[in-house]
Amino acid sequence: MKYTTIFALMLMAPMALLAAPKNSATVTFTETVTINGAAVPPGDYHVVWQGTGPSVEASILQGKNVVASAPATLINTKSEYNGAVETSDGNNNSKVLEAIDWTNRSLRFGQGNADSPSTSAVGAN
Repeated sequence: MKYTTIFALMLMAPMALLAAPKNSATVTFTETVTINGAAVPPGDYHVVWQGTGPSVEASILQGKNVVASAPATLINTKSEYNGAVETSDGNNNSKVLEAIDWTNRSLRFGQGNADSPSTSAVGAN
């Protein structure tokens, strides 16, 4: 009886993971971007967000280390891009992260520099 219960739980665990909402994705920055005042160098990162509504707290991780975090708006939308990074021009030729677009969702950071409305997309997978 004990082994039957353990086996049943083992079978249900993968189903629960599939049903759970996915609150993370990957992104590649091809140039240094500024996120909430922190400069994040080029590289591969894991993006994790917490929150149940459209307002979330997003963290950029490299390995287990949080490199930057910022409030963001999660938008469930279809996109032809997966991992596209939108930036605007910041101070001293910096690139300020505005959004990350994946195929089924987008994170909008809304922290751009008001002095520069230009936006570019970099690092789309």
